[in-house]
Amino acid sequence: MTVKHTLTAFKLVLLLFGSQSVMAANFSFTGNFTYDNDIQFFDFSIAADSPAVLIHTFSLNGGVNADGTPIAGGGFDPYLALFNKADGAWVYSTETKNDADEAVITANPLLAGDYILALTQFDNIRAGDFLSDGFAYALGLTNFGVAPFTAYSGGSSGHWAVDISNVDAASASSSVPAPATLTLTLIGLIGLGARHRKTRIPSLVTA
Repeated sequence: MTVKHTLTAFKLVLLLFGSQSVMAANFSFTGNFTYDNDIQFFDFSIAADSPAVLIHTFSLNGGVNADGTPIAGGGFDPYLALFNKADGAWVYSTETKNDADEAVITANPLLAGDYILALTQFDNIRAGDFLSDGFAYALGLTNFGVAPFTAYSGGSSGHWAVDISNVDAASASSSVPAPATLTLTLIGLIGLGARHRKTRIPSLVTA
């Protein structure tokens, strides 16, 4: 083998190991809802367009998640909504699933980027085409109670389980994540407000 061929082979090995180091992984999350209108959010990202991303709930009918953990059935009727994190735009949601089915989102494909996933009880569905539009309960579009968890839409408990599979990173969030562009807009508005106050103070003093 010549030196040139040896170097080429070495580069291929590096590429192979490098690609394996950023291979997509599976992430399993479990928890419990306390109130009927609870929403659990997740952040996840993929580095390249992928037809393999799969998001799957388990707590309605039970099963074994990607971690190999058995999940009990009897949970509430789940609902998933997926949004682009950059601008909060709606990507996909599970309004059309059957009542007795788990909530499932598959990619066809899913474009590279950062995403926000929302899990809630089925009646508390998205209220519009952006995350900032909120969800049905907050706008008075559903009539279930809020405390304690009463499984208004099927099931008998507030426990939940979600797998986010074949993504590069994923994490659960305890609060509503603000889309990046919305955050920048709010910062800009705050800055304009502060500037406006500064320009008005002298006129008020001299008056």
